[in-house]
Amino acid sequence: MNWLNLARIIIIACGMIYASYEDWIKREVDDEVWILCGAAGGILTAVDLLMKWNLNLFIATGISIALSAGLAIAFYYFGLYGGADAKAIIMISLALPIYYAPKSVHPFTGLASLSNGLLLSLGLLIALFLWNLQAIIRGKKIFEGFEHEKTIRKIAAMFLGVRVKNAREKKFWFPLEEEKNGKRFFKFGLFELEFEGAKRDDCWITPGIPLLIFITGGFLAYILVGDFLRLILDALTLA
Repeated sequence: MNWLNLARIIIIACGMIYASYEDWIKREVDDEVWILCGAAGGILTAVDLLMKWNLNLFIATGISIALSAGLAIAFYYFGLYGGADAKAIIMISLALPIYYAPKSVHPFTGLASLSNGLLLSLGLLIALFLWNLQAIIRGKKIFEGFEHEKTIRKIAAMFLGVRVKNAREKKFWFPLEEEKNGKRFFKFGLFELEFEGAKRDDCWITPGIPLLIFITGGFLAYILVGDFLRLILDALTLA
């Protein structure tokens, strides 16, 4: 790894870790983080291109930035995540557009960080499901009051949240249910970016963990291990 790549990786990692902390504590990230890291990383990217001048590398860099930025903006436009997540992907694509990880489907760092982050976020769903499964095995009536709900919706709730007795005390946890005509129903607002707090203590709630944290983990994993999609494809090939 050359010093330019290392410097850019450090810039991105520091910016992403700091932004993740800010997002976890305040649920907002100052734009200065993206501006400073994007500008510093972008300058080093330009230096790298000048030092290595190669038409193929220049074209690949342009494609990486265009695809990553375009997808990042599209995800935000359709409400699939917040503005900070989009800015993070754009910053990564400017600072380190091309990186050949140990295992990868493509060398586009921004896209790989996003896909890795999304796959990491699936781990949270599995953890919630296992938590609810053990609660059922222990005899807890987690679906009391929801007997009228369909089984498929109950299973979906097990992946998306948990039932707690002190829901209104939980910060950055949001209700997974609503009341209609005196009955409680699950509410799966998967693409909503704004939530109201729980209105009762005994309530199904879902954790508001910022996607930015998973994207940060996805970037670090891509640098150290590679593209999870490639690892999955390799595992399927060997199976």
